[in-house]
Amino acid sequence: MIFRYADTSHTRRHGPQGYQDYRSYKPWLRDEFDFRCVYCLCRERWFPDGDDNFSVDHIRPRSVTSEHISDYSNLVYACCQGNAAKQGATGVPDPCEEPFGRYLEVLADGTIRGLTTQGVELIKICRLDRAKLNAFRRGMLELFQELQKRRSPEAVALSRRFFGFPANLTRLHALRPPRGNVRPNGIESSYFEQQRRGELATTY
Repeated sequence: MIFRYADTSHTRRHGPQGYQDYRSYKPWLRDEFDFRCVYCLCRERWFPDGDDNFSVDHIRPRSVTSEHISDYSNLVYACCQGNAAKQGATGVPDPCEEPFGRYLEVLADGTIRGLTTQGVELIKICRLDRAKLNAFRRGMLELFQELQKRRSPEAVALSRRFFGFPANLTRLHALRPPRGNVRPNGIESSYFEQQRRGELATTY
C-alpha cells in the first residue's frame, strides 16, 4: 500500500560525514528515504517541482540540540509543508529507532488514524489530518487501485509516472563528503546504481 507506514525501524544505508551546512546532506537523504516524506509519505513524483518541494528536517530540533545540527543521524527527508508544520516540536519519534507503523495508520478513505497517544500527537504536530491531504491520499489510493486492475500500455505508463522513481536519481558516487562516508557499501545499493545495473523496480 502506497501510504503504509513501516512496521520496522529504518536502518540507514548511508553515512556521509562532515558537511557544515546540513542542507548538503539532502542528496543522500533523498535516496535514504526513498524520495518521499517520512511524515506524510508523499513522493517527489507527486509535486510539480519534485525534490524542490522537499527539505532536510531535524529529528531533534536545532533549537534544542544545536550541537547535532549537521549530524546525519539526526536528519530525515520531509516535504516542506510537513517540515514547516513540525518546526521545533520535540518528542517526535525517530523512524530509525521506532517504526511509524506502530503509531500511524492510513485508512482506505485517505484519513489517518493515530494508533497510540504518541501517534495522535504526531498527527497533530505534522498536521497529517488536514482536509486537503486526506482528499489527496484518497485520490491517490483510488488511482493506484484502478491502475492495478489494468494492464494496458497507458495504465503501465501512468503507474510509472505516479508510482515509479524520479528521473533525477541521486548519483552518490560523485559526491565527496568532507569527512568521508562511514557506510560506503550503501552506495552500491542506492537507487541510481540499481538503475545502472538494470535492477530498479518500475514502481514502488
